[in-house]
Amino acid sequence: MNKPHIVKFSGGRSSGMMLMKLLEGNKLKPERGDVIVFNNTSAEHSATYDFTRSMKKLAEGKYNIPFFWIEYQTYEDSSNSYQWSRKPTYKLVNEQPFSEDNPNGYRYKGEVFEEMISLGGFLPSMVSRICTVSMKIYTTNVFLSDWFAQKQGINRLGHYGKVPKMSDADVIKTHYKNGGSVPEGILLSKKAFVRSCAFVRNKQIWQDWTNANIITNNNSLRGSGVGNKAQLYGDIAVDYVSVLGIRGDEQRRITKIENRIDEAQDKQGKSLFNQPHGESIFAPLVDDGITQEQVIEFWEKQGFNLRLSNTGLFSNCLYCPLKSKAKLQQIATLQLDVDVDKKTPESIDWWVDIERKYSRDLEAENRMITSEKLPKYVGFFGPVKTLVFEDIRNRVNSGEKIDPELLKLDSAIPCNCTD
Repeated sequence: MNKPHIVKFSGGRSSGMMLMKLLEGNKLKPERGDVIVFNNTSAEHSATYDFTRSMKKLAEGKYNIPFFWIEYQTYEDSSNSYQWSRKPTYKLVNEQPFSEDNPNGYRYKGEVFEEMISLGGFLPSMVSRICTVSMKIYTTNVFLSDWFAQKQGINRLGHYGKVPKMSDADVIKTHYKNGGSVPEGILLSKKAFVRSCAFVRNKQIWQDWTNANIITNNNSLRGSGVGNKAQLYGDIAVDYVSVLGIRGDEQRRITKIENRIDEAQDKQGKSLFNQPHGESIFAPLVDDGITQEQVIEFWEKQGFNLRLSNTGLFSNCLYCPLKSKAKLQQIATLQLDVDVDKKTPESIDWWVDIERKYSRDLEAENRMITSEKLPKYVGFFGPVKTLVFEDIRNRVNSGEKIDPELLKLDSAIPCNCTD
């Protein structure tokens, strides 16, 4: 098979076992354009970053397969309009934490997550999965349209000014143009963070971000480009294989993905937020019938492991709102015994601040609240009367015990954002 294989690495044990099996079996071919991608949300547990760093070192150092860490970012642009706005894209980062001495390092204090929220001005929720769409799906699709073009790297995006150009008037005009009705003061406060972020995406060369030798020479990718981008949609869409770390005891996830691909091919949508037309999937752990217990046993025999419990409690974004409130309270309780930076998403304090900052306060927006029974806020958990993360923190600080029955009846919606 000459289709390039894209390994979507989540940072978890199942994903890690899948990648190890592929590497050890020489199933990945650099000349075919195979690549490994990790989408950093900046809201992962620190142990996830350590584990992903080890996997990158192994894949590139021993097997010569490029392993890129990518992050969502925005830039300022005025093309196709007469006013300045922020547009989403992605950037490459290295596998060490961001600092003054390492300005190209990965973010881990929630900066990427907040930039995504601030651009839209509202929080992701169970019914509006903008976190998955923006930081996972969109960034991966834009990355692939660059990677499949077999060029040297990615181009600079943004203007050449020395300071940001987007004004308060630009923000307000765009909001009203899109049908918004949030009071201007509240709108500008929610847009402040994204406007403080970098307004340019610099030119980046692939080889500068990997220790593997990039030797892509896949003739099947030729003819799939328009300009300097490969096409993921339409008649000349690139055919490729997404390799996923889904286990044999998660068959429902495979079914969901297959249905999504079939539907996309029927509708032929062409947005980079949509399902690419040439994508097929390969889930080696499903084919081998690997269960969660077997994944745990596999890593117990390796020279390194993910330093998190086997329960999955700390997986994905640590305090993901799709986890049940009982689970979130359990995480916050366990974190009391751990020395965590309260300014990072490893602390519930960060989530309390973000929920308060970006939830829609219906009273402040002068919406009609005719009864105390009606919700006052709209945020991570939909319409609510009180802010949920703040309530969970108060329960934890008061020493409230979690009802074991609530954990058994866990109603969390699976994140599956790497699907």
